[in-house]
Amino acid sequence: MKIKNSKRWARSGAEAYFFAVFGVFVAFSIRYSLHIFLQGNIPMTFFILNTILIALFYGYVPSLLTIVLSVPLAFFFFVPPFDSFDTPTPQDSFVFLSYILIAFIAVGVVEWLQRERYKAILLTNVSNSNFQLLSEASSSLKKAQNTISHGKT
Repeated sequence: MKIKNSKRWARSGAEAYFFAVFGVFVAFSIRYSLHIFLQGNIPMTFFILNTILIALFYGYVPSLLTIVLSVPLAFFFFVPPFDSFDTPTPQDSFVFLSYILIAFIAVGVVEWLQRERYKAILLTNVSNSNFQLLSEASSSLKKAQNTISHGKT
């Protein structure tokens, strides 16, 4: 059976985008508070964690927003020279491309798994509904047969 509305598993609306932006703020705050220890290392890790959480609860569109917001923030504040948009070194470019690729893969996998989970829930509900209808039909047929058989004797 094909389920066409498995894309509708995620909660939509302003709440999703609010939490996406709020999550970027929290990830930035955590990374900024650890900046003295981390310096230029793992500039996007906390942002990626936020992106995965947003994908898990709100779907891929708000999580794409987190990626769009996170990349410039991380590049500006956490890649040397700090607080500038100077041309990145090849190593910095590789790190950012790796993080972005990991984020897209994680978001894609989470989205796929959530759609499959929602599809399974929908199919279970349809199956339970069909079983209930068949049980009721069987019960009425038995009552009708009993009425007919008692009427003949």
